[in-house]
Amino acid sequence: MDGATVGAAILPLVGVALGTAGTLTGQYLATRGESRRHADQRAAAARAERKEAIVAFLDAVQRVEQVVDDRMHRVPPDDASVHDLLHALWLSKKLLELVCSFGLASVAHKYTSTLHSLASSSAGGSPARQKEYRAEFMEAARNELGIDGPRLYPAIRTGSKPAHQPSVTGLSS
Repeated sequence: MDGATVGAAILPLVGVALGTAGTLTGQYLATRGESRRHADQRAAAARAERKEAIVAFLDAVQRVEQVVDDRMHRVPPDDASVHDLLHALWLSKKLLELVCSFGLASVAHKYTSTLHSLASSSAGGSPARQKEYRAEFMEAARNELGIDGPRLYPAIRTGSKPAHQPSVTGLSS
């Protein structure tokens, strides 16, 4: 066998190997890019779902807060509509629990419980707690949606530390 015969046999094999390597590399890069796009789409859909649940919860909260404000101004509430509003509030809180983090869900629960107490005029709710939990919820919701920046609501102290605030010493309070 001379060099020309060996070259004629080996060069096509080298070409096939290089072509195969190029094809596999291209497919890998395309698949990786598609996977990244798919993950980004899933993340965007999950964020949109969380945002929708937060907006629905805030809509229900707003309606119940109107009842609470009316009670504070001695406007007699329609008990049937209060019952329906509280039902909608608890339902939206439960839906929020399905798609949002534990931290946001627990703040929403405290906020909902306080609003329920205030709207049904049972003992246990306080307007100061309502403001504290509203601020805590809004900050937790901003965190949930990935919105950075300084706090929009000042830390309200009613004798206890908000749940999402770390202690200064690093120990739990």
